[in-house]
This record gives sequence, C-alpha cells and structure tokens, in this order.
Amino acid sequence: MRVPAEQAEIYRQRADELGIPLSSWVALVLAQRENLDIPDYVQDEINKAERERAVEATRQEFDMPRSA
Repeated sequence: MRVPAEQAEIYRQRADELGIPLSSWVALVLAQRENLDIPDYVQDEINKAERERAVEATRQEFDMPRSA
C-alpha cells in the first residue's frame, strides 16, 4: 500500500501509540471506517499492548532502590 510520505509518519505514530504494527493499525482503521468488526488478531494485539503498559506502569510506581 502506498501513502503520501508526509502522512506515513502520522500513521506510524498512531500505530505506536496503540502498541501494534502499522499493518494492524491500517486493518483497524479500515474496519472502523466501514463499520465492520475489528479483526480478532488486531484486538488481541491491542489488548496485549494495554496489559504490557499496565504492567510497566505498576513496575514504575513500585520501583525501589536496591540495597547491597
């Protein structure tokens, strides 16, 4: 798929914000645009990325200095 160069970075950023590959983001947006169901594999990727962000946020909240 070809997209204008000035738009490509925006699309990559949107995919990165969700934590999914660009191709999955494209499938997501197309499905939403056409009022279709979001493909299961895309929803799985979004859910996984959300869980990973939640774990990372928890890890950062409780990060304590280590003692010898």
